[in-house]
Amino acid sequence: MMVLLNGGWVLWVIIALSITSFAIVIQKLWFLKQTKINKHFIDSLKQQLKSTDKSVVIESLKSNSSVESQLALRAILKFNESDDVISNDLKDVTLNQTQLINSKIGFIAMVSTVAPVLGLLGTVLGLMDVFAVLAIEGVGDAQLLSAGISKALITTVAGLSLAIPLIFIHQLLVQKVEARFDEWDRIPTQLIDFLRR
Repeated sequence: MMVLLNGGWVLWVIIALSITSFAIVIQKLWFLKQTKINKHFIDSLKQQLKSTDKSVVIESLKSNSSVESQLALRAILKFNESDDVISNDLKDVTLNQTQLINSKIGFIAMVSTVAPVLGLLGTVLGLMDVFAVLAIEGVGDAQLLSAGISKALITTVAGLSLAIPLIFIHQLLVQKVEARFDEWDRIPTQLIDFLRR
């Protein structure tokens, strides 16, 4: 608790940013897990389209609200349309999910940039306090001087401790999101090619 008091208001801001950032990271990881696509989904659909009537497959997909089912449904219903019509129709399916998955990822990037600067600000403010004390007390007490500098550096350590992992986490999230978009793109592409042949 003493460390928190020593860090001043800047340390509290860094702590608030870290809690918010990691809450967003957990939310994004949960969302990515919820939208994970079964790797056999396309093959299973192709088998169903070969062995059963298309209308049965369509009814089955209509009853499922997952993104992959809705993409597959649109692909089956629109495979004879032009590529532009299909593309616009598929964008409508993924628009809401895309906004959800992309929201607040920029905040994580911002925090990873701002946290070290905030830490530096806290250090500068702490050093100003140290020099103010030195102006009154003088430089005779080395213990007082080292304690003041140690207190001043707490916020820099906190800012860097937040920023460094967030840089890696942000990059990992961006890669996972792009991979999920690629998976969504492959579903209608493969189904349309299959149906047109």
